[in-house]
Amino acid sequence: MPLTTGPIENTGNLPANATSVRIKVLNLTGGLLTGVVRVFRLNGSRQLLSTTPFAAAANASTFVTPSVAGSFQYEVEISPNQTGGLYSVYGRTASGVIIDAQRFANSELTPIL
Repeated sequence: MPLTTGPIENTGNLPANATSVRIKVLNLTGGLLTGVVRVFRLNGSRQLLSTTPFAAAANASTFVTPSVAGSFQYEVEISPNQTGGLYSVYGRTASGVIIDAQRFANSELTPIL
């Protein structure tokens, strides 16, 4: 089932606004977990910024780090091929600093029906 962060504000963050967003994928299954991460800019209208595939081996993790540079608001959608994954999402500055206000744990992601 696809998951979303919902809209994320990307203005006035300390130490700086996000230029990328990191999506961590933890595969708790005994097989390969694949899927795609879509990032949308929400500056007025919803515009697809990127589509990034992921693949996490059995009982392993991986991450993808798409750009959100120039986006005042953005949304992340995670679409796995099966259940059994845990996900976290967090905005990062150009120097790789995590922005606490843009951190989403797995339990904070909303299923898309």
